[in-house]
Amino acid sequence: MMKASLKKFYEYLGSDEELMYFVRMNADWNEESFIKMEQLIREVIRDYANDDSYPKRFIIYFMIEIPSIIGMLSHFKVCPEGYIQEGYTQESYRNLIAERVERLQKIRKDFIMSL
Repeated sequence: MMKASLKKFYEYLGSDEELMYFVRMNADWNEESFIKMEQLIREVIRDYANDDSYPKRFIIYFMIEIPSIIGMLSHFKVCPEGYIQEGYTQESYRNLIAERVERLQKIRKDFIMSL
């Protein structure tokens, strides 16, 4: 039986707000989507902590999607106009992206350590 946290994660994956989809379609960062993704992943990991395995689709997200997001973020070199209007500079935007890459790598590592 699918746990509620996994169901919410799958609903997120099928939405327009899913981080990989947003980054790919808009060539831009989405902090709200990132926070939601991170929260949902942590809930699933917590809910499946006592199980012997994760569903394949969840595993694939860590093996394919997160590395793809990290790869796309490595090409984010110029601060978009919207972020400039929010007070970001080129340097602070690159720092934001670098910090998010580190958090994505940590999420992936935490998942691997939970296996």
